[in-house]
Amino acid sequence: MELSTKPLTGMRQLYPDEMAVEAYIVGRIRDAALAYGFEEYDGPTIEPVELFLAKSGEELVSEQSYLFEDRGGRRVVLRPEMTPSLARMLASAPEVSSPVRWMSFPVCFRYERPQRGRAREFRQFNLDVLGSAGVMGDLEVMLVLDRIMKNLGAPDGAYQIGYSSRELATGVLERIGIAGQDGQKALGAIDRIGKMQPDEWTAYAEAVLGDPGRAVLLGRFASVRSLDDPWMRETASGLPGFDSMLELRRLLEAAGLRAASFDASIVRGLDYYTGTVFELSDTGGGNRRAICGGGRYDNLVGLFGGRPMAGVGFGLGILTLRLFLETYGLIPADPGAASRPDVFVAVYSSAEAATALSWAESLRSSGLRVMMEIEGRSLSRQFRAAGRCGARFVVVAGPDEVASNTASVKNMETGETTRVQAASVAEHILSVPGSRQDSR
Repeated sequence: MELSTKPLTGMRQLYPDEMAVEAYIVGRIRDAALAYGFEEYDGPTIEPVELFLAKSGEELVSEQSYLFEDRGGRRVVLRPEMTPSLARMLASAPEVSSPVRWMSFPVCFRYERPQRGRAREFRQFNLDVLGSAGVMGDLEVMLVLDRIMKNLGAPDGAYQIGYSSRELATGVLERIGIAGQDGQKALGAIDRIGKMQPDEWTAYAEAVLGDPGRAVLLGRFASVRSLDDPWMRETASGLPGFDSMLELRRLLEAAGLRAASFDASIVRGLDYYTGTVFELSDTGGGNRRAICGGGRYDNLVGLFGGRPMAGVGFGLGILTLRLFLETYGLIPADPGAASRPDVFVAVYSSAEAATALSWAESLRSSGLRVMMEIEGRSLSRQFRAAGRCGARFVVVAGPDEVASNTASVKNMETGETTRVQAASVAEHILSVPGSRQDSR
């Protein structure tokens, strides 16, 4: 049987040039989180199904997860998201001091129909603050999200961080006569409002609530785009969730986060959100799906029987973010430049290979990235290979060089060739302006 050259549908497969783009994006994200003192962690790729049934909802597990029985007879899933694993890890580590600032770059799996910005195997960035119950934690994760976009060169006005509150939504729904199970159904309906045409959504809301009048009120709430909206102020007055949103708005303005604005239609679909929720979106409409979403989940860690721990965070899909960057031409022409070899060691023949190897190892020990010829090609072909891989210098180990313990060092940018004592090659290369070092 002839094997297919294609990966399974929706699975990740990145060639070096694609991996360079992802590494560039991940590096900018990591820098933004480190600026706020976050630490990196990871968790198991396979988890017990009960973890996600209890924490993420039946739909995510039964309809969207890779669910199977392992050889030990246990029902397990490939993690569809990271937050439940994070909560379990913290519940089993009571010695961790609060507030916790953790970040991770997990690969996750969801059995969905692949489409633009959505694959079955995907890498994302997760960032969470745990142990902080007030809106300062909400503010901090939103600030990191904004800094990520700035680090990647996103221009002002190209993206928007819309925020709202599940606590506020629940309180308002109760005041307009939509409570209990109907309230949960109403939140689900609001979560669909941006994915349907207005008439289609109204009919859907009427079917869900069984009452055209309540569907109209639900639509009125979902249409609010300002905390100063008169209907909202009258309906939500005195609600803790409304007061929290006013305080969050004040802090966002104080921090200068101009990209953030209130949007009552944002409620997020996962069951564990309890307070502030937010989404990052492309204001130009080039990317219809939310680039990122997150919120507060104050009850999640305590469900494991440990100490209660308030939490807020977000998950940012690397593929979705990459599509946004491509839309605005924000990916550098050569994103892999920072990881290309500094030096290509060219070898005249097998007789010089041992000396060339010694030189290459010495250069690497000096902090330089070195690629060495291993195929025995002609020097002209080796120089072409050095050009293709982007090396700034070629160090030639030929018969004369080996005999005199010197190396011919060619600067590939200027074309200048210099004969240098073998022990001084690294010093010579590092003295040239613009030389890169792994330790930088």
